[in-house]
Amino acid sequence: MTRMKSLMMSLALSLLMVVAFSSCQTKQHAINELESFSNELRDHGEYYDVNDWKKAAQQFQKIRKNIDKHDYTAAERKEIGKLEGQCAGYFVSGVKQKLTNGILGIGGELKGILEGILESVSGLGIWKGDD
Repeated sequence: MTRMKSLMMSLALSLLMVVAFSSCQTKQHAINELESFSNELRDHGEYYDVNDWKKAAQQFQKIRKNIDKHDYTAAERKEIGKLEGQCAGYFVSGVKQKLTNGILGIGGELKGILEGILESVSGLGIWKGDD
């Protein structure tokens, strides 16, 4: 009987460790995803068109939702904030470049995208607008 209890206890402990490990991996995966996204914007944002920027904004929101599902340490939060700030900078400079160069004839749409990005970043406490 004690052997059975010992086996059950070992099994429960193993299951708990697997759950804890997979939780950490998922949490780290969310940060890694944000880092990869930031690198993508940095490396390829200058070639984005309006639709690419729309998709990028949707992807950023998706990544944010995933990040919000987890609890992070102060150091992890700092890293997340840094990566979000980089993404915001790439969004702003990429969209601004399209507007100022006049490459696209639908500047109003780009301006709307820029305003949407600034509003969402402002909601995250990263960017404070001219309010």
